[in-house]
Amino acid sequence: MFKWFGIIAVAAVLIVTSMQLVPVYIQNHAVKKIAHEVVSDSELANRPKREVTKRVTELFASNDIDLDAKEAVVVSRDNAGEWVMGVKYEERRKLLYNLHIVAAFDDQITN
Repeated sequence: MFKWFGIIAVAAVLIVTSMQLVPVYIQNHAVKKIAHEVVSDSELANRPKREVTKRVTELFASNDIDLDAKEAVVVSRDNAGEWVMGVKYEERRKLLYNLHIVAAFDDQITN
């Protein structure tokens, strides 16, 4: 009897954890896709950094991504003059009562 209770409790914790983490990783995939799209955009190749950051902010808003692009995204140029985008942020989700899950992402996107 107690064995089944333990199995059910562990399964419940895994399900709740998955329900919190899956959206975080889906959002991270969307963020990386947007960053790669912006870095690869030929129209933005000769534009100033301000316009690239503005485009990222617009794409975050249209994809319902709740990130501040000015804090999470660093845009620069490499030696060849191509855009390089660093995306670094943390996502914190409440798991149970005072227990939280923190997922940290730090990606470099180049063309």
